[in-house]
Amino acid sequence: MADSVLIEQLGSTDRSSQRQACDELARRIGQDPKLRDALLVTLREGNPRARFASAFVLFGAERPTLRLLPALLDALKITDGDIRWQATHMLSTLGRLHEEVFPVLLHEAQGAQSPLQRRMALYALRELAPERPETAVACAAALDDPSVPVRLAALTCFGKLTDSGRPALDRILAIATRDPDPRMQGLATVALPNLTASHPDALPAVKEALRSLARSDHTSVARAATAARMRLDADG
Repeated sequence: MADSVLIEQLGSTDRSSQRQACDELARRIGQDPKLRDALLVTLREGNPRARFASAFVLFGAERPTLRLLPALLDALKITDGDIRWQATHMLSTLGRLHEEVFPVLLHEAQGAQSPLQRRMALYALRELAPERPETAVACAAALDDPSVPVRLAALTCFGKLTDSGRPALDRILAIATRDPDPRMQGLATVALPNLTASHPDALPAVKEALRSLARSDHTSVARAATAARMRLDADG
């Protein structure tokens, strides 16, 4: 297949065609320096899907550099969920190689115009640095985001952070018991055992809340509370 056709297919909305082009370019890039030059041009000037695909090929062909960062950030708001998640994983890997990525993700999580971009930036932060207090601060701030999916994403992150601090635990306990949205309640409930592990003094209040939530009229909330109680009991 001609090089120009392969480069053009990087921006295809047909996933099979795009993947075929990526695989073929990845196979040939080491043998033809001109392909790398063409990929770098597409990385700067292509449509969002083509820029992501170019970053994807370059990511696997050589040590990832910060020149990939803009295309990966823009990919976080592409409607294709598979691309968004791949970009998220690539950003977390890039962040382990380059410390400059972490503050950029913090900014995107709180300041990006696209709710999709803010949500996926939270997931990237969770994967990159669950132990850093700045990640917990960003997730706590996202609990007030005007977009419900972003708020839900923030709650899922708290289930994997190392220690979010006692104020975050109290906030999420309040969401679990008082938020009018059962989706928020359920995800907050799921996060509580992980948060309580770092703050055992909160255990009595959390267990009492879970007992009450297990009787919720919302099946999903009741199920989440029951599972959370079982997890706490298993942890001792």
